[in-house]
Amino acid sequence: MKPSDTDPGRGPAFALLVLGGIALFGNGLKSIVSSSVLMSETQFAGFLRIPVERTGLLMEGIIAGMVIALAVCPILLQRYSPRSLGIVASAIAAIAFASFGLVDIAAPGERQREVAVFVCLTLGAGALACLAPASQSSIAGAVIATAARGPVTTVWTGAAPAGFLVAPQLVKYVLPLLGLGGYFLAFSLLPMLVLVLFVGIVHLQSSVDTTRPAVAKLPTYVLASFVAVIAAFELWSTLGPLVGYLKPMTMASLALLALAIAMLVHSSCDDALPADALGNSAWLLAALFLLQLPTTGFFDTAYLFRYLSDEAFIADRSTLAAASQVSGTFLMGALAHRRPGHERRWLLIATVITLAGVLSICVYPWMGVNRAYFLWTPALQGFGTGALTALLVLAVMRDAVRHPILAALPSLAIMFGTEFGLEILELVFAAGKGAGQAIPAAYQTLFTAQALLALTVPIAVLIASRRELPASA
Repeated sequence: MKPSDTDPGRGPAFALLVLGGIALFGNGLKSIVSSSVLMSETQFAGFLRIPVERTGLLMEGIIAGMVIALAVCPILLQRYSPRSLGIVASAIAAIAFASFGLVDIAAPGERQREVAVFVCLTLGAGALACLAPASQSSIAGAVIATAARGPVTTVWTGAAPAGFLVAPQLVKYVLPLLGLGGYFLAFSLLPMLVLVLFVGIVHLQSSVDTTRPAVAKLPTYVLASFVAVIAAFELWSTLGPLVGYLKPMTMASLALLALAIAMLVHSSCDDALPADALGNSAWLLAALFLLQLPTTGFFDTAYLFRYLSDEAFIADRSTLAAASQVSGTFLMGALAHRRPGHERRWLLIATVITLAGVLSICVYPWMGVNRAYFLWTPALQGFGTGALTALLVLAVMRDAVRHPILAALPSLAIMFGTEFGLEILELVFAAGKGAGQAIPAAYQTLFTAQALLALTVPIAVLIASRRELPASA
């Protein structure tokens, strides 16, 4: 007898262990990699032993590769099971990082080393990004007790900020101990562990439905148009800082982006597109995307680096912010699990905390050197962001029972929202300097833009909460 959605089936503890491991590592490893490469370009270039001027391009390539990989995943999950995608992506990531570790140990010439850095790290990071939707789709397709789905989803959500919390410690303590080559060789074992976990799903015949399609049947041309928009944006955002935003090549990429958007709008209006394809979660995903724009944590950290010059304090501040985000994620996940039926109340509280955190950071230029203020403000923002992200992902994943394509979208909304926010705010900062503003005034303009972006989050949350939310777990 096949277990129902409310019956945990035979071996539920083993099923939850496997799914929990997939959730933790599937969404956490990409955060470790992205956090490692988002350190200062000088420090990263020193580790990789490549010229500093090429490190920025490498970072752009790694992040762009991860975002494009996330955009392609809905198409892949329409054709293949999340288990198959997880196994292949884990194998590619393990091979890529192990290959770079071996190349580093072999110490080839500079040219060969640079090629290995670009190919191996970009390929490995993109493969790790694919694990996030693959793991979430595995959770959505699991035939486990409904009450267990929420905690496993919370683990998936909390794994990303946990990765940002762990990465600096690995870079600070483990990397010098093992050396760069040994570090990446050791890191390649983690994707292999994820591969084993995905293979283990097939043995959970009574606990996981391995044949259920992970994504609803949407026209491939709609998904392809969406990928084209993401790829065109990545091209424009890479060329802009590299050659200049007003150069012909960059303007051509901007025109290509406009064409891709027009194609997406046209394909989305096609009569063949199923009505209400995303259920009631379109605004939930919009809120999840908008939440990332003002909460990147990049520019307030850059401001402190410029005016405080205390790297130890700034590192402790980042650690506290990441720990607060993890705490907010798991606390709100626990509240949603223990007190179902209060989603709108929790959404309102988490939104207010997040907004307060963003607004408190936006007054940094008026605060002088106030270390206590600089310390608690990102913690407040991080706690609110973690809590709100947990609630939005939980709501989206409950709707994924009826619309499985949703399982592949939260990771894309988070990652693309983060990069989009970085690009938009970087343009605001550059525009302020280009208009003749001094650096402090340009930062004030940037922080004001962050505040305005933050005000869009409660609007999207209110619209989403006024629509029919998915039933509580």
